[in-house]
Amino acid sequence: MPDRPGVRNVVNGDVTGTVVQAGTVVIARERPAPRQLPASPARFVGRAGELAGLADGPGVHAIAGIGGIGKTWLAVQWAHAHRHRFPDGQLFVDLRGFSPDPPMAPAAAVRGFLDALGAVDVPPDPHAQVALYRSLTADKRLLVVLDNAFDAAQVEPLLPGGSVGTVLVTSRRRLSSLTTRHGARHLGLGVLGDAEAQELLVARLGSDRVSADPAAARRIVQRCAGLPLALAIVASRGQLSPELPLARIAEELGRLDDEDPATSVPAVLSWSLRALTGTQSHVLGLLAAAPGPDIGGAAVASLVGSVAELPALEHLCLLDRGAGGRYRLHDLIRAEVRVEDVEATRRVLDHYLHTAHAADRLLQPFGAPAVLPPLSPGCLPEAPGGIDAALAWFDAEHQCLLAAVDVAAAHGWGELVWHLARTLTTYHHRRDHPDADVRTWGLALRARTPGPALITSHRRLGEALTRAHRGTEGLVHLREAVILAERSGDLYQLSHTHRALAWALGRQDDNAGALRHAEENLRLSRELGGGTISEAHALNAVAWFTARQGDLDRARSFAEAALALHPNPEGEASGRETLGYIEYHADRPARSVEHYERALALRRAHGYLRHVAGTLDRMVLPLRALGRDEEAEARAAEAKELFARLHGQPG
Repeated sequence: MPDRPGVRNVVNGDVTGTVVQAGTVVIARERPAPRQLPASPARFVGRAGELAGLADGPGVHAIAGIGGIGKTWLAVQWAHAHRHRFPDGQLFVDLRGFSPDPPMAPAAAVRGFLDALGAVDVPPDPHAQVALYRSLTADKRLLVVLDNAFDAAQVEPLLPGGSVGTVLVTSRRRLSSLTTRHGARHLGLGVLGDAEAQELLVARLGSDRVSADPAAARRIVQRCAGLPLALAIVASRGQLSPELPLARIAEELGRLDDEDPATSVPAVLSWSLRALTGTQSHVLGLLAAAPGPDIGGAAVASLVGSVAELPALEHLCLLDRGAGGRYRLHDLIRAEVRVEDVEATRRVLDHYLHTAHAADRLLQPFGAPAVLPPLSPGCLPEAPGGIDAALAWFDAEHQCLLAAVDVAAAHGWGELVWHLARTLTTYHHRRDHPDADVRTWGLALRARTPGPALITSHRRLGEALTRAHRGTEGLVHLREAVILAERSGDLYQLSHTHRALAWALGRQDDNAGALRHAEENLRLSRELGGGTISEAHALNAVAWFTARQGDLDRARSFAEAALALHPNPEGEASGRETLGYIEYHADRPARSVEHYERALALRRAHGYLRHVAGTLDRMVLPLRALGRDEEAEARAAEAKELFARLHGQPG
């Protein structure tokens, strides 16, 4: 079949995904072993016994304790100190078990790990994805940090296969079933002792300042109840106000009501927030309400108008800056300070939309132009500088973009939902995220944006469902798109929908039905303007399904016409493969091999190993028909090796 959405490939042995749009193929490069750990915590002190307890070989370690007690700091500190033991990589995910946002679904975390590990041909079924994850990790010396887990059910699908890796789990609950079912070693994390708490104050404030008023330091330690987060917030306030006596800080803390460790962080946080300027407080509240688990610096500028207040909020331990300059708030802080500001929300969503649109145009420059909603005043979108930068931006922002779609839907901004779904489609094809594509186009459809946008929503949702192996559901939406396009007289939408239906039916081996839709796609593409890339693809689709029906002479004429129109090497390779299939079945193996060899040269030149493997596999029979058995065996062996590397099957 000619090029179709969702084909996965690799380049020069490197994992990638491929999206074909109007004859253009976009290719990703190799991903290194994942190194996902957040930055090592600054001025980490104490916990020597706990750190030693985590060092006992591979397996699962579950760290439990109340919020703010330092579970994540401990896990990340240990992970950085021992990362040399894990040459196959370190995976990290915040499962958001106790976040103001809903906990992360295990399937989403598994899919993120598969992407980080460079998996290709990811199956759509979540259980199959878990099986693939375990297969990929079975023999790897890998560290997996599962932070902020809600319960064991959220954790278990993320445990790697084999017995050579190490897993660190943090939770506010004791996950007893992990011990029962997986032999996890449990570590209950208590408050810091007075000496360790004092050491933390010294590390942040300096020994001279602490020793100058030891009584005040002791009162601060007592009020913070040994909780590292509370101590860090108080000490950071002292750092920013070096002229403020510790006795004054101790006096202010002494007025707080409750000394229960479980409530010390909220109490200290409330005290700290009172010292913020109005601008700082507003910025922190907006950051807490931003969509997604974190936010990049450029998006912050659109959200709040300036990044000038961020250093002060970092110094106050109210805001963490991690890898890549991304900002994150602790769950307890986020829940306390969150404010809703519709204008700011719209600015940051516009930032994501307009940047995603620019990145999408780099990934598929020949797509149909789109008119975006106007930018909100003060919004400053980014401009990725090339294909690699565009893909890296999507990788970094994917969870935030999905959250942005949810937020836009919740506000009733249907046009924004639709455009966000559109700009994510190529990336979802590229990274093989049909489930995410189903989610975003499902929200776009529910927004009921009228006219051509509604037809596109049905078509794109139908395609996404088909890629997700939910073909029956997909056909319902594709056929609804046909009805709407016919009713409105929109030939452009109708043409594209017939092409999508041909592809969907072809996946179900309904070649007769696929041919009818391919022929209608061809008729409409000619009516809309002959000689286009769209017509070339339509001709090749007709040729393919005609050949599958056995009418080889007619198929050949369509394939040769498609070849004459295709202006790019990938289109030519696709046409040559169709002709190779036709000539072999017409009992002309020599001509078949000629077409396949030309297609193979084009595939190799562009490094699309999935296509290379397919072409090699198809060459075997005509080579054998010519008596070139040694060459046929070599082609078959190479194809088998490539398919094994791709975790796929010939097709």
